[in-house]
Amino acid sequence: MERGTRDTILVVEKNLSKELIRQKIETHCEGPIKAFTDDYTIYTGLEEHPDVIEHHIINHSQKEYSDGETHVNTCENRHSLLRQYLRIFRGVSKKYLNRYVKFFQFTFINGVNWIDKALHIICTCT
Repeated sequence: MERGTRDTILVVEKNLSKELIRQKIETHCEGPIKAFTDDYTIYTGLEEHPDVIEHHIINHSQKEYSDGETHVNTCENRHSLLRQYLRIFRGVSKKYLNRYVKFFQFTFINGVNWIDKALHIICTCT
């Protein structure tokens, strides 16, 4: 997620790890980044990644939720919206979960104009 924009990449992963986080940075981020994370252990040592110029940590286990500009509220907001979206389907098969998540991502990024964007994509592909 990029702060101040609607740019969001949501991915369903089976196993989270430090290596996976590093791969995601290399795949989805351009240039140096500032990382804002919670205190989950997979983020430990993230500042050692060559593309991470700053790593700010919010320590939820110590009841810390923000420190000035350091927070993970944007990420938690997206997750909350995703959960509300998925709830309307009353259960989603793990087999198709990533499709539902990617559709949510598409509609979130494009906002109220998502249907126009979808129609444009469909019409230019045929």
